[in-house]
Amino acid sequence: MSEPKVFDDAQPFDSPEAIAAMNRRQAELGKLAQEVALHGLRELKAKIEQNVPLNLSVGEAMDLLSVGMRMERDAKESEERQPSHKPEPPKRVH
Repeated sequence: MSEPKVFDDAQPFDSPEAIAAMNRRQAELGKLAQEVALHGLRELKAKIEQNVPLNLSVGEAMDLLSVGMRMERDAKESEERQPSHKPEPPKRVH
């Protein structure tokens, strides 16, 4: 089975169509990368639960910590920017 052709030589690389195609490819690759990373994290979590050594280097552990902290912070900041879904209290009319 051959890989699908990624680039269309008939279009200039900076044409709107080529850029749209590139964005679609990158979105798909991004989702695939997340899927692979999530699988790896689940494997590490299973090892922790079984008291099996993770065999991570200090650098790898620090990278995981840094990325996890950044993701948590970004998510919390995003929540804070969202409009509140709490209903406004009724205003008193005199």
